[in-house]
Amino acid sequence: MRKRIIVIGSGGAGLVAAIAARRPGVDVTVVSKTPKGLASCTAYAGGIFTLGCGRVQPEFHASKTMEIGCYMNDPELVQVFSEKAKTSLEEIISWGVTMRLTENGHASVRSTAPNPFMAGYGMVNELYRIALGMGVTFLENCVATSLEVHDGKVTGVECVNWTTGKTLGLGAGAVILATGGAGQVYERTDNPTRMTGDGYSLALRAGLSLRDMEFVQFYPLGWDEPGFTNWMLDLALIDHVPLTDLDGKEFLLDAIHSWGLKDGMEANYYARDRASIFLTRHINNRGQALLHLEALSEEEWEKEPFSEMRPFYPRDVKPWEYGPIKVSPLQHYMPGGIEIDTSCFTGIKGLYACGEVTGGVDGASRVGGNALTNIVIFGLIAGRSAGEQVDKSPEEFPPHVSSALMEAWGKGSLETGYIRKRIRSIVQEGLGPVRNAMTIIRTLEQLEEIDLTLEDLAVRNKQDLLLALEMKGLIDTSIAIGRSALLREESRGVHFREDFPIRRDEWRKNIRTCLKDGKIEARVS
Repeated sequence: MRKRIIVIGSGGAGLVAAIAARRPGVDVTVVSKTPKGLASCTAYAGGIFTLGCGRVQPEFHASKTMEIGCYMNDPELVQVFSEKAKTSLEEIISWGVTMRLTENGHASVRSTAPNPFMAGYGMVNELYRIALGMGVTFLENCVATSLEVHDGKVTGVECVNWTTGKTLGLGAGAVILATGGAGQVYERTDNPTRMTGDGYSLALRAGLSLRDMEFVQFYPLGWDEPGFTNWMLDLALIDHVPLTDLDGKEFLLDAIHSWGLKDGMEANYYARDRASIFLTRHINNRGQALLHLEALSEEEWEKEPFSEMRPFYPRDVKPWEYGPIKVSPLQHYMPGGIEIDTSCFTGIKGLYACGEVTGGVDGASRVGGNALTNIVIFGLIAGRSAGEQVDKSPEEFPPHVSSALMEAWGKGSLETGYIRKRIRSIVQEGLGPVRNAMTIIRTLEQLEEIDLTLEDLAVRNKQDLLLALEMKGLIDTSIAIGRSALLREESRGVHFREDFPIRRDEWRKNIRTCLKDGKIEARVS
């Protein structure tokens, strides 16, 4: 029998892990919902890494990561994260990834970006070519539906090719979950369309627990004009363009100064959570947040970074004549997720995880720029760990779970697009940056009602099939967020409870969600 490692996910974490795992005698197969990482957050990221390099020491980077995470982070993971950051980035540079390290604690891959909105795509493309050159195999347009686990060991992966309907049971000696986050559970998110929480659901249904799912990071500024795309606007813009209420007061910048920060740029790294919560409460109290981009002259709109924002406006509209832009927070990142140790081991033999699908590094909130650093460091570790521990792989097996789903959906009556839209609307209303017990309970009740209907989805074409395959990830992730948010009776990091608005020392504890008797439950530990 051959040795095969299956990597689920083809974003930055998955590609780094696949390359690190590939060695003589080990086959590596990447299962991807779309071609070569096009659905990943890495491709659409800002392209900036934060780390201890140049004048910034790793110890300072670690201390800020813990501080911004409200000390809910796993200290051992943070230590590895900060100590290995520079050498990990230097390693992928040695592979052929184009990256520039700076003296102020950052690195950038923006020079290979095809456009400002896909600043990480150049890196994804380079990693993909490196992986192909090393003999990594890609199964594209395939959704992983189940992990095979026997006697405490992962033995394979079930998946479905959503373009053909073919079901597969793939034997594996080791599996790496690198599926990214779940931004699409929200109506307002800057995450790509395929970020639907698949990895969280796979982990729960394999018997693992998730850590701190109540912590969902929202980016403070997102376009909120009719007809505009959901996308983030750099918080540093408020250092150059007024963000005001209806009375013309620069209320957010005033708040940032009161928090001891000098400007929007500094808040972008260290106060995304506070700014998002502050803005949401302001808007919920019938206030408005108006970004006065019309204050820029026509000449200024021809220059970066403002020229990069022109495509967001309707065609033939002159931004300097449009008027102020309404903005509000939008979902950006998932700090919580699958529990791992410093080798990226999940607790099930042969099963590893890396990147945004994991929890522990970020705690209750994330430092800006840490996400890309995370995927490289822990992608390398996960790949190496799997490569060193992989056993000979079982043969292919009958994909019973996937086949049963396909049969049920062939007889279903519920429209997949409507159900997806309904889930996202419910979650946006009840599990946004500002929450309370009443809205969380109502949200959970509605989600659990939908969960009972998922076998009745109507699959009539390949697009229906893709949406149906993503539905369990959306539901499981949403319920895990809700259960955790209801249990945490305090406000901390990105989690704000109107009914418990103060951070409480006794709640410096982690909340874990797991599947018990078919239901997702949360507990404090």
